[in-house]
Amino acid sequence: MRVETDEGQVWSRLVKPILWPVLSAQGVLVLLCLALALSGWWLMPGQASWGATFGLLLALLVGSSLNVAVFLMLFKQRLRAREQGLEAALAGIGRRLEAAGAATDSSELQSLMDPHLPLSRRLDAVTRACEVMAARWQAEREAARGVERRLTDDLEAQRGRLARLETGRVRAREESRLKSGYLVHLQQMLGPLLESVERVLDSDVCRREASEDERAAFQALQDRLAETAVLLETLGDPASLGEGRVSGRVLVVDDGPVNLMLAQKVLERQGLEVATATSGKEALTCLEKEPFDLVFMDIYMADMDGVATCRAWRAREAEQPGRPRSIMVALTANAGDADRRRFREAGMDDYLAKPYRPQDLLARVRHWLPGTLTAEEGA
Repeated sequence: MRVETDEGQVWSRLVKPILWPVLSAQGVLVLLCLALALSGWWLMPGQASWGATFGLLLALLVGSSLNVAVFLMLFKQRLRAREQGLEAALAGIGRRLEAAGAATDSSELQSLMDPHLPLSRRLDAVTRACEVMAARWQAEREAARGVERRLTDDLEAQRGRLARLETGRVRAREESRLKSGYLVHLQQMLGPLLESVERVLDSDVCRREASEDERAAFQALQDRLAETAVLLETLGDPASLGEGRVSGRVLVVDDGPVNLMLAQKVLERQGLEVATATSGKEALTCLEKEPFDLVFMDIYMADMDGVATCRAWRAREAEQPGRPRSIMVALTANAGDADRRRFREAGMDDYLAKPYRPQDLLARVRHWLPGTLTAEEGA
């Protein structure tokens, strides 16, 4: 298939439509002059001169040729100037498209910048690049709209979540108020019950007729009731304990769940990092994982009592000289001179009599870990 070049297109579409009328007009003029000359020669044969006639025709032909040549030269110059301007414009468009990345591939960009290719192909390349750019802009706009829609949906979801949190906060506040009332009611009921158990233990009937097992059971019940009363008092006034930052690691070892929960809550609310164990073996397992600054050790436990656990604890610390020494505080209901001597021989540093109050627990922390509690920071 024959490909028409830019010059052929210009000649066929622009030059020919203008050149043929000019040539036709010149040909008509020559024929008109020839007809006049023949008429004069026919009317006045004696006066007619064939040399003058042919000279006139030759002058007309030369003049027509010069007119056509001048026309073609001026047209070519004007066309070349237009072509140079168009080349500069296409080169600028190509550079801008290359910078914007609108061209689909490098060959298309080369065809746009190649001056030897037909103008139609170069303009087609510009059209394709503009279409690619428009499609990319459309895709970017759709992507931006999608992001905007997602952000709007997320905002609505966050608003709904915030509304649910606010509802939950109001419900939790109401539940806290109700629970505070329940705690006060339990405290009021627990006081007379504890007094009744104390009166039974102190009565003569119990001393004379009750067996040792029965008295031990009543004594255990009294201890549990006292621990529960302390726990209810602590839970009923959480603001007095405050909240702080994590500033020390404490291990609480106790097989009594009430005492364990009481100590953990009191210490955590003061910003301490608290771990718990319900037996001596579990306490030694905690030591293998990480060191502790302070250990509250219950003395009377089922499998391994606090004294044996403290001896094993100190032995393992001695095996690792680089590990810091933990402060060991005994938790016991028996705090006689012989008991305190036995605690010191096992490696304990202090003791705390049970049942204890939260203030007593915090007093031991302030004594052995000064500066770690929130209350001391503001002092």
